[in-house]
Amino acid sequence: DKPFDAPAILVVGQQTDGKSALVEGLMGFQFNHVGGGTKTRRPITINMKYNAQCTEPVCYLARDDCLWEEELPLSDLREYIEAENRRLEQDSEQFWAKEIVVKIEYKYCPNLTIIDTPGLISAPSKGRVSPLQGQARAVEALVKQKMENRDYIILCLEDTSDWSNATTRNLVLEVDPDLRRTVVVSTKFDTRLPQFSRAEDIERFLRPPARMLDTSILGGSPFFTSVPSGRVGHTRDCVFR
Repeated sequence: DKPFDAPAILVVGQQTDGKSALVEGLMGFQFNHVGGGTKTRRPITINMKYNAQCTEPVCYLARDDCLWEEELPLSDLREYIEAENRRLEQDSEQFWAKEIVVKIEYKYCPNLTIIDTPGLISAPSKGRVSPLQGQARAVEALVKQKMENRDYIILCLEDTSDWSNATTRNLVLEVDPDLRRTVVVSTKFDTRLPQFSRAEDIERFLRPPARMLDTSILGGSPFFTSVPSGRVGHTRDCVFR
C-alpha cells in the first residue's frame, strides 16, 4: 500500500530524556504512559502507516500467543502495555527483550517504524551492590543488543543539561563508533533557555570548548527538539489535527 519500505528507527535514551514523549509527538497522540522512572520494560515496535481514511487512530496489537493482529481501542492497547509493565515489575528479570508489536493507521502519521526501548538507568557504580545496578546492566545489555541490528537507524536522545555527561552517546559509540547510522537528538532545550543570560552563554552551549567535550561525539552539529511540558494528551481534543 506504500511506494517504499518504511525506515526503522530505534529510540535510545535515559529514563527521563523524553523518549516516549518524542515518539508520541511523532505519532500525534498518547498511547503509552509518559513520566519519570521505569515505564517501559519491553521494547515497543510501532509500525505507523499513513491512511487517509483514518481520521482517528486505528490500533492493532500482535499478541504474544497469536499469529494475527487484533484491532483494539486505544484505551485497551494502553492498558495492555501498562499491564505488561506491571507484570514485569514483579518478575525476577524485570525486563524482557521480546518486543510488543503495534500497528497504527492514521491520517496524520508517516510511514515509519519506531522501536521504543526501555530507558537506560543511572545507577551508582561504586559502593554497596544494589538491585538498581543489576537493572541498569540488564537494560544496557538489552539496548545494545537492539542497536547491533545494522538495519536500524539509531535515534540517540540526551538531555541538553550537560554536554560533558554524554552517557547515552558513549553507549551508542560502542556499537556505532563513527555514528554513521545514528542521529543525535538533544532534548528538553526549552528547559535550558532560561539559563542563558548573555549571548556568550548560547555560543558556549552551541560550540562547547574542546576541553569540555570531544566534538566528534556529536557527529557534527547537535539537533535540538523540545517537547511541551503538557505532553500529547489521549482525548479527542488532544489528538493532533
